[in-house]
Amino acid sequence: MQVRRNVVVRVSGRASELDALFDPGSSATIMGYEVVRELFGDLPMMKLARTRWVVLANGEKIMVDAYVNAEILVDEYMIEDRIYLSKDVVRKATIEGREVKLPDLIIGAPTMESWGIELDLKEG
Repeated sequence: MQVRRNVVVRVSGRASELDALFDPGSSATIMGYEVVRELFGDLPMMKLARTRWVVLANGEKIMVDAYVNAEILVDEYMIEDRIYLSKDVVRKATIEGREVKLPDLIIGAPTMESWGIELDLKEG
């Protein structure tokens, strides 16, 4: 089960509204470099000691090599967590012949478990 909704994300004192996919099948909370630069400008990003692979719910593996610490506001709740960054995250994909906008942020299982987030398909 996945839920997609807008959240506010703050990184290094800068805030932006993002289209987020709450995805309990993803092994990390992930955002693409392109999204970071477009929505937050030039931010200090922490490089990982070594790059690593994370798995998305569809089984796709992507490489992450950096992160930012962020506040994620879901309604009135604030989550403080690490967002891993990847060059492999794309903004759009072609599905069945039509171009589809992908989410700006994928909120993965570790974040959802740490903060007690439960998905409700009826309520979102």
